[in-house]
Amino acid sequence: SPPKKKAARPKDGEKRLRVFRKRAPQAYAEIRHRALTQRMIIIDRERASPPADLEPDSPDNHPTETVSLAGTTGNIYHITISRLPSCDCPYAKKGHQCKHIIYVLHRVLRVREDLEYQLAFLSSELRDIFSQAPPLPCKVAEKNNTDGEMNGNRKPLEGEDCPICMEEFETDGKGKAKSREDVVYCKAACGNNVHKECFKQWARAKKGQGRVTCPFCRSPWEDDEGEGSMDLKGLAKAGKVNEEGYVNVARQLGLSGQRDYSTYNEFWVRNR
Repeated sequence: SPPKKKAARPKDGEKRLRVFRKRAPQAYAEIRHRALTQRMIIIDRERASPPADLEPDSPDNHPTETVSLAGTTGNIYHITISRLPSCDCPYAKKGHQCKHIIYVLHRVLRVREDLEYQLAFLSSELRDIFSQAPPLPCKVAEKNNTDGEMNGNRKPLEGEDCPICMEEFETDGKGKAKSREDVVYCKAACGNNVHKECFKQWARAKKGQGRVTCPFCRSPWEDDEGEGSMDLKGLAKAGKVNEEGYVNVARQLGLSGQRDYSTYNEFWVRNR
């Protein structure tokens, strides 16, 4: 049998705020499945660095990130990844590790598997997580404006077809489009590419239905020119608070607004 994982023991004696999990519990697989198969949309992200005057071995010497996310019901939840990850959704408020936290760890920060199911992190683990995590989209956009490099979440062009015309993208041999202006991509979520002219046709058709989405993942489209873009932050601020106390944007984002309990633990459903 494979050797058991041991809890990290930092030299400075920092204590983990929840018990170290040597392996993923059985219930985790169900929650992870929901996190990776149900539709959720990132509304906003903020990453904070530790104060510059902190001692290197201070338990507070680590970055944190807060993500505003529209869940499957359209409710906007706030997830913070710090020493003790938190979410303000009903499931997490009962002390459980929720799908929203797992979504952020897996999809957004891309943490390694043995950390993904932990309930708490050491400051050294957080420093490692954020050093390896993809940069914030706004930071990548700033970099793109200065050096023309591709976005960190953009998928390779070579060997791929446009989903509208089904023709292969022409590349320059270095994996980039021969004319960068001729190809756009989903910045909001999946990173897939589309011919710019093809997307304009798609956007005109979708605008007649009230919203423009990515042809691949159906997330609201975001771009630099306003072509079919949606101000997600503004949408969240203008959204109405529902009876649960959350801003809900299900109608605006084309979400069902219904909570799917089919894969939830029966005990939690009875006592929610």
